[in-house]
Amino acid sequence: MNNQLASIHLIARASAWVGGITLLACAFLISLDLILRKLFGISMGGADEIAGYVLAIVSSWALPIALLKRSHIRVDILYSRLPLKPKVGLDLLALAGMAIFVGALLWHSGQVLLDSIHYRSVSTTPLQVTLWMPQSLWFAGYLFFAVTILVLAWASLMQIRQQRLTTVSALIGIHSVEEEIHEEVPGRKGGAR
Repeated sequence: MNNQLASIHLIARASAWVGGITLLACAFLISLDLILRKLFGISMGGADEIAGYVLAIVSSWALPIALLKRSHIRVDILYSRLPLKPKVGLDLLALAGMAIFVGALLWHSGQVLLDSIHYRSVSTTPLQVTLWMPQSLWFAGYLFFAVTILVLAWASLMQIRQQRLTTVSALIGIHSVEEEIHEEVPGRKGGAR
């Protein structure tokens, strides 16, 4: 299971880097298009369309890295006051809810992709982008998110079976206030000084 988790982390980290670089490239492309329009009255055309595709793709691929870093937002007013066992139960419930959510995303994005393939859809813009290409990358991001959820759920259940609730909390729980402070303040170790 550690190999699968390590592979998931590696793919998520690589996708985050690729996504970040791609977003920077889109920002550069849009800036260049704006400058050309302002100074010379010409447009490259399609920069906004490409940016739209990139944003959708990068967003779907960002969900797994947020899950692995335990960055998804949850209301923790009650959670933080509970003992470890109920916390782990709520963490599993949250993971199950996320699995249902990604299942719906997969279903609908898959239907969109299949329709685009079936009808050979192209964008109604001058670029005439064959829509299955960006949509397949978009769908793949949601698929990887679903795989990430399944691997985390399986790893969590194996840890529960061995009575390692602290490990489960470290895998799928939310950050405690102390953990957030430790991440935000570089070089800080332990409690207050």
